[in-house]
Amino acid sequence: MSVPRSLPSLLAVFGPLFLLGVAAGALRALALRPGIPHRRRRALQAAWVLTLLAGAPLWLILAAALGVF
Repeated sequence: MSVPRSLPSLLAVFGPLFLLGVAAGALRALALRPGIPHRRRRALQAAWVLTLLAGAPLWLILAAALGVF
């Protein structure tokens, strides 16, 4: 198995993971805002964790299936 060495190849593999991290961080920041209802806070807390727990493995499986790396 060869490791991608060019910048576009690395961006193709790790770019979506970076975007997942940014999305999860935004959800976490929204969950920590003061003045939002408890139910919405809990939903946002669950959403940012699920974004990381489900998003990263799904992207890696999809990338492998598409032959990105």
